[in-house]
Amino acid sequence: MSTVVAALVGLAVLSAAGLAPVLVAVGRRWIAVPLVPLAGAAVASSAAAAYVAFGVSFLAWFVVLAFAVAAASLGWWALDPGRSRPEGGPGGADRRVVVAGAVGAAAIAVACAASLRGLRTPTVGFDARALWVMRPGWFLQSHHQLLIDLKVRDLVLTQSAYPPLVSAASAVAWKVTGVHTARLGVVVTSLLNACALAAAALAVCEVGRRAAEDMSGRRAAESMSGRRAGDGASGGGASGKRPPWAPMVAGIGAAVLLVLVAAGITEPFLTNGYADPIWSLAAVGAVAWGLQSPGDRAARAAAVVLVLVAGGSKDEGFVTAVAIIGLIALRSLAGVVADHGWRARWSRWAGPVALAAAELAVIGAWPELMRAVGARGASSTFTLRTELASRSSAVAHGMAPYLHVLVVAVPVAAVGGLVLSGVRRRTGTGNDLWAWAALLCGLVAVAGALVTGQGEIGPWLRSTVHRITEFPALAAWWIVATWGVVAVCGLTTGRHGALSGDEASGAGVPVDAEPVAVGA
Repeated sequence: MSTVVAALVGLAVLSAAGLAPVLVAVGRRWIAVPLVPLAGAAVASSAAAAYVAFGVSFLAWFVVLAFAVAAASLGWWALDPGRSRPEGGPGGADRRVVVAGAVGAAAIAVACAASLRGLRTPTVGFDARALWVMRPGWFLQSHHQLLIDLKVRDLVLTQSAYPPLVSAASAVAWKVTGVHTARLGVVVTSLLNACALAAAALAVCEVGRRAAEDMSGRRAAESMSGRRAGDGASGGGASGKRPPWAPMVAGIGAAVLLVLVAAGITEPFLTNGYADPIWSLAAVGAVAWGLQSPGDRAARAAAVVLVLVAGGSKDEGFVTAVAIIGLIALRSLAGVVADHGWRARWSRWAGPVALAAAELAVIGAWPELMRAVGARGASSTFTLRTELASRSSAVAHGMAPYLHVLVVAVPVAAVGGLVLSGVRRRTGTGNDLWAWAALLCGLVAVAGALVTGQGEIGPWLRSTVHRITEFPALAAWWIVATWGVVAVCGLTTGRHGALSGDEASGAGVPVDAEPVAVGA
């Protein structure tokens, strides 16, 4: 079996594991396509943790968890089908929205495929060969041997305690195809990288789509004054009910450009087996869907899958995912207060908290297990207090060349906040400060590891700074792109910052977008 065929088979098996929960939570939307294999990879990550904890076999746990997740998802849908269908699905969408969605998905798919052109050169990165494509074989060994591999101190490799998602996904492909090569692990990881990139890019298209639909509804309501209801419901172009093309085209264009920019930032690691791109791209997608997109049920589900992928891929991704989970929960609670006041029913408060706790339990199981079994790299060592200043200065100077996008993103966000805040609020797009908070948390996570680590800072920076700055750089570009789509919405409506109706008085307008939590 060739590597390409084996990779496609492995991705199909992962997709089978993630199909039911994604379709139930997201519905028939384009975002479901890249989310399905990513959800399957999250199941594989949980299977690796279960294998370490209880033994039996890795594949057995993967099958059991896949069926358990599918049964729980279908059971939820059967017991409460109305709640399980995300609102705003494509079934009743305007033809323009359908066409724009299909064109956007196709354009993003082509751009993501082009970003994988590095796979034509069969390279395997040094860390990928030493860690990410070595551990798939560990998960296919006996439980006793797996524990030895994780704990033995005589190996030079010290990061055995890294989260398992990348290696677990490769282990699934190895097991079902019988092809046990580093090249297969690299290709499977690269395909998952492309899925995470597509999911993050589709969030920008979603901002444009929702804005167009929102503006068409507002114009329809305005055109109803002095007009018969039957005329207003005709949906003709003269009635003003057709969604405008400009926001949707802007979303598509921005999404495609972001894919190309992200490919440039993450290469060559996007296609040589490293785990840095997948956690960075998944974290950016979680920010885009959970903190910037209008907060419908599909956006919440997409954020859950992506934050689990980010938290299960690498230590830096775990810390960043914890911060994103907290920020999404806070955004949800702020929405509850804005919509229902401080005396809202307890179920509205419990939803965001319960969801955050479940996500933390899933991604936190692996590091706790690693500490319990005494795996290499499970405990952190810190530098002396007297070295922190010099290391901090070295880290700041080392990261600066890779974060030049902030020179653009900061003034764009400042001007956008002053001029376009009303437009952004009317489109339901999340407050920009949420995304900036996530960016800063990710930046602190990677910088803090360098500052407080024990390794010599110069060589460490030279070998890792490109990879570990991917998330903040990508998040800044997504912030710029979102403001670009909002600016097009402002130009389309001709009301850049003006508020109308309740928005002008501040009555009934949440400080942020719709709540982003189940039950909110």
